[in-house]
Amino acid sequence: MPGRRPGGWHPSLFLPGCLLACLCVVGAVHAQAPAAAQQRGNRPVSETIADRPSELYRFERHHIDSSDGQRRYRIEIAIPLAPAPAAGHAALYMLDGNAAMDTLTDGDLALLSSRNPPVLVAIGYDVSTRNDVVSRAYDYTPPVTENGHPVAQPIVRGRAGGGADIFLELIHSQIKPLVRGRASVDPARAYLWGHSYGGLFVLHTLFTRPEAFSRYIVGDPSAWWHNGVLIREWLAFDANRAAGKRVAILVGTRPREPNRPAPGATPVQLDGTAIDLRAAVREMAEGLRKGGADTDYQEFPQYGHGEMIRASLERALQIATEP
Repeated sequence: MPGRRPGGWHPSLFLPGCLLACLCVVGAVHAQAPAAAQQRGNRPVSETIADRPSELYRFERHHIDSSDGQRRYRIEIAIPLAPAPAAGHAALYMLDGNAAMDTLTDGDLALLSSRNPPVLVAIGYDVSTRNDVVSRAYDYTPPVTENGHPVAQPIVRGRAGGGADIFLELIHSQIKPLVRGRASVDPARAYLWGHSYGGLFVLHTLFTRPEAFSRYIVGDPSAWWHNGVLIREWLAFDANRAAGKRVAILVGTRPREPNRPAPGATPVQLDGTAIDLRAAVREMAEGLRKGGADTDYQEFPQYGHGEMIRASLERALQIATEP
């Protein structure tokens, strides 16, 4: 079978006095320093759960090209061998799919299968490493407007961004239909997980097209990106539109090493006000909760940014098995 793989598995809500007074940007919502992030992204991926026999899941691999021909996506679909419920399985869409597959274990598949196993959809890039750092910098970051005009390709840390809406449309128009054609899935139970830039994308999706998914799991979002453009999206968002959504925001708060400054070491300025991004993300969670979303905000003092990929993915798997 083509594509088959052998093997396994309002501002007043947001700007209280504490934020107005804050002059620092803390590290919990920052990405790693460029060199460290580059090293992780270039780490080769060898064998994953999809390469080992499993009695619980079967795996398929598919490829999709971006409309401009600049990016090639690897879509790995893990389909439970257990019969699907009448309405179909839940589907967990995982950004940074290569890294996600490199993180998942056979134990994860066993735990999922002992509950309500979801279809897992790893959206990665057709490279041999955990990430394509250039492609994800474009795909996972929101469009930017300056002085009322769109910025064609905003550059942050030397990489072009702003393609999140294009990428979201690709998920909607190509990846979701691909999954529906390969597995029995419940359209009402489509969930989205992402970490770092991926977490930024998940929140951008929630704030712009909340109907796209029913559950959103966010790991250490890079809310600092392009001077906190995500904050402006939140200020423009009516939180009532997220009523009924399940939202989990998970942040690692272990202090960074002194010789590894965060990319947002300079305070993010919003209309002349310095914003503490950790408090900002926490306020987003509270605002979503007030708007009627089932929101969970949790800090992990034992984990740094890089370790949050595993911690947040574990939570995403748990949420994906919930009724």
